[in-house]
Parts: sequence; C-alpha cells; structure tokens
Amino acid sequence: MKKIAIVVMCVLATSLYAQRDDAVDANNNVLGALASYGPDGAGVGGSSVVFNPSRPIDGSVHVFDTWRNNAIIQTTGGMTLRLRDNINLNAKRNVFESKIGRDSVFTFDFTNIEKMVVNNKTYKNIFSPVEGGYRLVEVVAETSDFAIYKDYKIDIKEGNPNPMLAQQNDKYLMKDSYYVKKGRSFKKFKLKKSNFLKLAGKKADQLEAYADKNNLNFRDEKDLEKIASYYGTL
Repeated sequence: MKKIAIVVMCVLATSLYAQRDDAVDANNNVLGALASYGPDGAGVGGSSVVFNPSRPIDGSVHVFDTWRNNAIIQTTGGMTLRLRDNINLNAKRNVFESKIGRDSVFTFDFTNIEKMVVNNKTYKNIFSPVEGGYRLVEVVAETSDFAIYKDYKIDIKEGNPNPMLAQQNDKYLMKDSYYVKKGRSFKKFKLKKSNFLKLAGKKADQLEAYADKNNLNFRDEKDLEKIASYYGTL
C-alpha cells in the first residue's frame, strides 16, 4: 500500500509541475488531491494567492535565485514525494513554495513532513527556544551528539522617495543565522574552528588532524558537513 501511495504522490507532483507557468485554478483536482493526500488523510500543503506589496520592493524573499530546484520530500507517514524544477524557500514566510500559477503558489506544510532535501541540502522543521517557536531550517551538520542549523530571515532596508538618491525603493535583505543543538542546549553559533572543536570534546584532536590532512575549512559549510560525517565514524 505504501508503494502505491508513493506512486500516486509522484504522479500528482508531475501534473503540478506541468502547469506551473500558466494561470491555474487554485481549487483544481490536482492541488486538491495533493493537499489532502498524506499520512492518515492529512495534507502536505495547500494553495494560496500571492499579494504584491502596495509599493515596489527591490530584491527577493526567496533563498534560491531560480525556481528550477529539485526536492525529495519524506512525510511523517513514510511516503516519499519527488519534485523537479519548481521549488523555492520563502525566507519571509519561512516556508517552501512551488509555483502553480502567475499569482499563486503551493505552500508545503511541515506538520506532516519529516524532512525535505532540496539540491542535496536537508531542511527540517524544528523548535527553536531562541525564536520561541518552530522554524524551517537548513541542516548544516548533524551527528548523534549535536546538530548545526542555518536559519534564513528577511529584513527590509527602507528606501527614500527622493529622486536624487540612488535607492528610492525599499529593498529585501537576506539574513542568515547559525544555531547549535546539543542535548537540551540550543543557542546561536558562529562557524569557526574553535567552536566546532569545543563541540567535539574528546574527539577534537582527531577532527583537527583530519581537517588539516584534507585541507578542510571549519567556516565552509560543505567542509563542515564532511568533518561532521567523519566525527560519526569515531
């Protein structure tokens, strides 16, 4: 039964992508099925209309430069959904979206999603004591002892209507912060060698030697992922 569910979800997703550039009725059968087909009948998202701001704002609220991104979605019920070339992370709303029309998007609800892998990066919905609620974050490094997360947010730099100034419109500014979770501790984290080695405890010397041997940088996310993977082997 689980295999059938996966096939059905993939078929629905394919249909969804085939229509992404056209104006689509937000209540059509494809979206209705995708929104309601999930573990125990629970949905994995729904459609919504995009409202443009009253005055133009430069920049973008989306993390990725293009919507042509691939995703693998793992639901809490054990189903797998694969999407191609149509997903982006809205940092302002803290949600993943897929285009379904000129002025509408499909918003993914992480209530029934365990994790999402987009362009080989893993995203999870975690509780952040710092923010006082759940946040959709990127997993930078994860071990059995600790995890490092990256959180995206949007700030707005106000413009000036004076035509003599360079920036007249407001502008979206993409901000990111790192957090580390270890046991019950959850706090902000700076990507640097000393901080990571402190997390490693008794394994610090081995990790430092491994990083030096392989020319890995503790400030680089991709290198940090490799170092964390090696940590799991010790």
